[in-house]
Amino acid sequence: MNIEEARKVLWLKSNPRPIGELLNEGYLNQSRLEWASEKAYDPALKEAAKLLLNWQKNSASQAVSDKKTALPSGIQLPSGASLDQAHATSWPFSPFKGQPMGMLVETKQVSIKDLGFAIENAWDERVRKAAMVLMLVRLDQVIKEPEEPAGFLNVVSGGKSYAEYKQDQLTLIQGILFGVFLTLSIVGAATAFIKQPSNQTGKSLSDVLASPSGIIGLIIVILFFAGLIWLTSFLTDKTMNRIEKQKENYRRGEEGENRIVESMGQVLDGNWSLFRNIILPGRKKTDLDAVLVGPSGVWVLEVKTFSGTYRNIGEQWEYRIGNKWKLYGKSPSRQAKNNAVRLSEFFKADNISQWVTPAVIWANQESPLTIENPAVAVWKYNRLPDELGNIWHGEKLSETERNKIADKLSKLCEQQKKQA
Repeated sequence: MNIEEARKVLWLKSNPRPIGELLNEGYLNQSRLEWASEKAYDPALKEAAKLLLNWQKNSASQAVSDKKTALPSGIQLPSGASLDQAHATSWPFSPFKGQPMGMLVETKQVSIKDLGFAIENAWDERVRKAAMVLMLVRLDQVIKEPEEPAGFLNVVSGGKSYAEYKQDQLTLIQGILFGVFLTLSIVGAATAFIKQPSNQTGKSLSDVLASPSGIIGLIIVILFFAGLIWLTSFLTDKTMNRIEKQKENYRRGEEGENRIVESMGQVLDGNWSLFRNIILPGRKKTDLDAVLVGPSGVWVLEVKTFSGTYRNIGEQWEYRIGNKWKLYGKSPSRQAKNNAVRLSEFFKADNISQWVTPAVIWANQESPLTIENPAVAVWKYNRLPDELGNIWHGEKLSETERNKIADKLSKLCEQQKKQA
């Protein structure tokens, strides 16, 4: 078994995805690989874990000698720091706490932004100096990586998003409710002042007002219909406000998706294609927020703009009410995984065997989100450029395969637009 074969071996049944992808996303760390190399029941998984552990160690040690001549001329290392020491220094932050910083940088599990955070916030001076050294090395790598520009990110839309459809539906409902309220008000007023006195007493309005009982009766009728109109108005306003809040939530979701597309366009080039608002055919119509296709593979993205305080533990999502956490019924992680499976099945109809990686994008920067041992990668908006930079690395998807997938998705988008 070689490194490429080891990266393709699937992890445990709790997260049956290729080890290589889980390593790129930071889900697998050294301790988990060590556990698998010793205790995994699957012989292939056990062998793959051992091989990748040895590869990581060799990469880290090899990097020490290679990087000694990699720094640009004229660059001086911080006083009291060396490349050997920097690579051996332990990373102090979760989820890679205790692992050698050199290995984490070489395997792209720690980004340039992470190193910058360590320089500013690490208490241990050795960690700060090590982060400075490794950032110089990493910056030199970044300078050498770019190739000729390939144009802008290709963005293809399948039409209106789910959020836009829901806003249109709610606006229609608001119009119907307003029309019903206006009709009831006119009918009620006309009945109260014209029909009711003559129908009930058979007298004219002047005859009714000539006696105290008639006046009282007329007042009661007017108050009844006034109360009815007020109640109708109150319920209508309450319903309208509720609908307006729902529209605002969908509007915020639409804006979040647009921000994500804009951010992606600043990082990814013409080698990548982003397909928006895709509805897969079949009995169960599945709305996909976005599908990203590029040299490294295919990702299905679930964009969320929830308000409030949330946390993601494994596949479970919870939100906080007061001091208590409550389970969120519709797990975004599960949604993303299910969408990835359906999209993969959609490809198979044209004999395209392609693994689809699920990911959740947390687009609301104002809502706190805590992530613990996620079953699916969760990309926060403020770290999206780093996450997109990391997915450049890994197994490559040939240009022919990439174009075949992009053509299939483009045709689906065109069909959706015609049916709309």
